[in-house]
Amino acid sequence: MATASTPPPPSGIWVPSITLFSPQTDTLDLPSQALYYRYLSSPQVGLSGLVILGTNAETFLLTRAERAQLLSLARQTVPPGFPIMAGVSGHSTAQVKEFILDAWEAGADYVLVLPCAYFKGGPGVVEGSTGREGEGKKKEMGVVVYNFPGVTNGVDLDSEVIARLVRENDNIVGVKLTCGSVAKITRLAAEFKPERFKVFGGQSDFLIGGLSVGSAGCIAAFGNVFPKVVVRVYKLWMEGKREEALELHRMAALGEQKLKSFGIAGTKLAAGVFTGPKAGIEEEGGFAMRRPYLPLGEGERERIWEGLRGLDEVERGL
Repeated sequence: MATASTPPPPSGIWVPSITLFSPQTDTLDLPSQALYYRYLSSPQVGLSGLVILGTNAETFLLTRAERAQLLSLARQTVPPGFPIMAGVSGHSTAQVKEFILDAWEAGADYVLVLPCAYFKGGPGVVEGSTGREGEGKKKEMGVVVYNFPGVTNGVDLDSEVIARLVRENDNIVGVKLTCGSVAKITRLAAEFKPERFKVFGGQSDFLIGGLSVGSAGCIAAFGNVFPKVVVRVYKLWMEGKREEALELHRMAALGEQKLKSFGIAGTKLAAGVFTGPKAGIEEEGGFAMRRPYLPLGEGERERIWEGLRGLDEVERGL
């Protein structure tokens, strides 16, 4: 089997950053976004990397120019050498190629790509989305395959399809599994050594389940809300403090469950309440959804606050 053309992403906890908008103009709030990136990438938080333009960034609501702006801002804002993974998913091979080029020009280290699935069952599974076409310089970025049936019209990549892609493409160095399948983690970790290919869970609520069978960590939207808590669970497990890790993990999983019914809007609202102030962002308005999608109401805000304030106390103590 060929060795990877670039090292896989660092193990640990990655956060797919949300996108902040001006509530008055519905345009990118770049000053607040810079504060947000700077906080999440700070050593005190302890993340292994940031995903820019993932699902929770409302990426499909952004223009190509806005996508490029956010990638450039992230590279300028995070500490030197801090890893960035760029979401490059699109509805066609042509779009994905453009987004890969933009990611390379912005200095991203990896690209994250969903199957093109606007028309269910129509296209090849990930044909043309690995970044191997075109200029050779694009091969310098490692490719992370993204499996999330909930946003790809039900297209669900099984472990054998993913393994075949890895075997045939030396620039595919990882996968993000938001399908929640620990069985896929087990099979892929059994087939590939971590120096060749790493498997990341796509949510933090099965982090320990994944770690126990060979995952490298997770890429978790819940990290927008309580990044230190998720990092702490990972570190406790890796240090062999299994009971302590499980206790905190269970608490965090119950908190994450409270947000899932609210979708991205709930994650953004919670990030505005809990993470924004820590990042120096005083106004919560920028954490609203992009139009025409609506923010949550005051009643939902209170429910989220009541459900998560216990975890906020833990986060503040870390």
